[in-house]
Amino acid sequence: MDIFSYQTTDGKGYEILAEEDDAVVHSPRLAENILSIPENFQQVTRTVLSVMGLCCPSEVPLVRKILEPLPGVKEVSVNYTARSVTVVHDKLLTPEGRLVKALNEARLDASLHRRGELKKANKWPSPWTICCGILLLVSFFKHFWNPLKWMAIGAVAVGIPPILMRSIASLRRWILDINILMLIAVGGAIALADYIEAGSIVFLFTLAEWLEGRSSEQARSALASGLDVPRNAILAETGVMVSVDEVKLGSSIAVKAGEMIPVDGTILSGGCSLDESSLTGESKPVEKTCGSEVWAGTVNLAGYITVQTTALAEDSAVSRMIKLVEEAQAKRSHFEQLVEKFAKFYTPVLVATALGLALIPLIAHVRNEKHWLYLALVLLVVACPCALVLSTPVAVACGIQHAARLGVVIKGGSYLEILAKIKCLAMDKTGTLTEGHFRVSEVVAVGETEDLQQILYWLASVESRSSHPMAAALVTYASLQDVVPSKSVTDFQIIEGEGVSAVVDGHLIEIGNARLASRLGWSNTAITKLATQTATMGWVGKDHQLLAVFSLEDHVREEAAEAVRSLKRLNVQIHMLTGDNNETAQDVQSKLGGVTVHAGLLPQDKVRIIQELKENAGVTGMIGDGINDAPALAAADVGFAMGLAGSAVAMETSDVFLMTDDLRKLGLVVSLGRRVRTKVIQNVVISVGLKAAMLALSFAGYGYLWMAVLVDVGACLLVISNSTLLLRGTGKTRSSGNHHRHGKNCKDHDHDQHSSKQCSKDDDHAERTQCSDHEHAAEKHQLHRHHSHDHTQQDQTHSHCKKNACGKGQSCCSVPKI
Repeated sequence: MDIFSYQTTDGKGYEILAEEDDAVVHSPRLAENILSIPENFQQVTRTVLSVMGLCCPSEVPLVRKILEPLPGVKEVSVNYTARSVTVVHDKLLTPEGRLVKALNEARLDASLHRRGELKKANKWPSPWTICCGILLLVSFFKHFWNPLKWMAIGAVAVGIPPILMRSIASLRRWILDINILMLIAVGGAIALADYIEAGSIVFLFTLAEWLEGRSSEQARSALASGLDVPRNAILAETGVMVSVDEVKLGSSIAVKAGEMIPVDGTILSGGCSLDESSLTGESKPVEKTCGSEVWAGTVNLAGYITVQTTALAEDSAVSRMIKLVEEAQAKRSHFEQLVEKFAKFYTPVLVATALGLALIPLIAHVRNEKHWLYLALVLLVVACPCALVLSTPVAVACGIQHAARLGVVIKGGSYLEILAKIKCLAMDKTGTLTEGHFRVSEVVAVGETEDLQQILYWLASVESRSSHPMAAALVTYASLQDVVPSKSVTDFQIIEGEGVSAVVDGHLIEIGNARLASRLGWSNTAITKLATQTATMGWVGKDHQLLAVFSLEDHVREEAAEAVRSLKRLNVQIHMLTGDNNETAQDVQSKLGGVTVHAGLLPQDKVRIIQELKENAGVTGMIGDGINDAPALAAADVGFAMGLAGSAVAMETSDVFLMTDDLRKLGLVVSLGRRVRTKVIQNVVISVGLKAAMLALSFAGYGYLWMAVLVDVGACLLVISNSTLLLRGTGKTRSSGNHHRHGKNCKDHDHDQHSSKQCSKDDDHAERTQCSDHEHAAEKHQLHRHHSHDHTQQDQTHSHCKKNACGKGQSCCSVPKI
């Protein structure tokens, strides 16, 4: 390639000679006439690194200070719980290898993270740690032979190098972390000639790192389970196995029984039963036939299928879900930021206190200076805020993962905090509390100027350009009457809060609600007749003259009433917001109970009501699925969107979204938010309480350095273990996947799922009961929906699918046009 120049962040310039395997070969001399790197040579990428050497949250600033100064690094995000670092950087200026090398110079054990790969901690402590322990053990026999005490110095010499190297890296960047504190404590113990104490500190600290690594690995393994992504796919045409990253759009792949769907797609031939619990949280199998959509990460329980891919591996639903969950876990909640600010003062204050305890007695010639120096060393060890800093992020990460297993994506720890405090929930009616599948119940012509067929022609022509659920019902109704919409539709417009209009065959056609009718002065006895009904009304006119009125029906979701009851048990107020007429809204309210109705609303009215609820009721959430709900979702403290029925705008604006349309999961995530809050409080009490107890023992004269190390480590382990209790009761996804992969039948699987329905024992009784009942009821509802959904799919595909000749009952069909 041609030699060109670029300028680094420090103003120095270099010449690029070649690019090999994503690595840039630099010229050893400075380039003349420095220019910024050309845009066509910028390669900004997102690299994820596994950093297994992160032994304490206090080392997170070290990672940032190592990577952020590198040229081309734009953003560094550290997820201590997952032991991962995400770097957005220009790979020409700083290749991936340079990132790894920079971290490993500080002995942080960094490597490139591979998708689906879980770095495992060592099964056993390192040989150096074992050797350190043996030498320390031998030194305990000094009472039999005094020279054995020097073996403790050998233990220090064997175990101290990793601590020393990380301390040097921290000191170079002016960072005070646990390694420096431990190094000072060891040096102080040796200065006091307490060699066994020094050896104990080194051994216990290195052993603690291993124990914490093992504990963190279990937490990471639990966090990673249930969101698996296949690495390989089998091409249907050739039978060759390739990496999923090599599968192109429109490719045909084969999936056998017991295998995981590798890429999103549509079934070309065959039929199967799928476990979609990794995406939806529902364990009941879903029957699929040719023409059905299938999703990566779901498991084929039975049947052989050929799938035509509709997305690349990186764009699959499960990949997007994993990315969202990882990004959410990396985001710091408000309470986490507060704890980190406290920790920044906590450590310096204790270090300053320790220095005072060590120096003041020496200066004042107080008796027993060694006692005060020893107490200062104990205080230094206690000064590490690791457990306190861990108290929030681990619990939040586990909570977000729990939600993901339920089929709910929460976009950050801050929203979990809000869920714990939510007092009021506003719910859109159409498509949220109701199914959003309208059916035209009646069309009444006004006057004799147009017959019904012509009126349906005007309706279908305009509504064919609209994305509203009512529009689809009107177009379908017209098609059943053999009405074909016009293709010459122009000037289509959405009239905010009223309806739509367009020009069809030279005539202005207006379709809308009561506001549109009132503004245009439309009135008729037929309107009075339909207005007394609980169905949704609509008006249609031509050239400003009323042609007809129509009514549509939409059924309340089966699970809506139960969802409302569960939220009421959690003391959450429910408000229904709708632009529909009051009669229809009151009819829905009568089927739900305990819901405050706000009818006839414009989008701006919904925003106003959300603001009023926030002021009067407290923390307020909003759930909706329509494009008109997007402003209200943004105005709420936390916005929910329906994952399957929701519009793209609502999904983007929301803070929490449901991968399915089961409203009962709202109660589950509110309960989960409160459980996470409880865990965080417990973790803070554990971390602060143990440190305070250690300080009290030390000032009372009963504290020892080795005890301080154990308290520091024990607090970290307890915080991690306590947080992972949040993942209990969600093992169904992982267990089900294992059962399916090994060919377990559905009956056994369902029994396993039923036996695993439980929530964490640490929750109060009411929330446990609610969680269990909701999940069980959700499965029953989902099974019912699946049966009805399958019949619909079979009817839709009957025209091009038929039983194959082999008589085995599998469906096959020709390749659909995609």
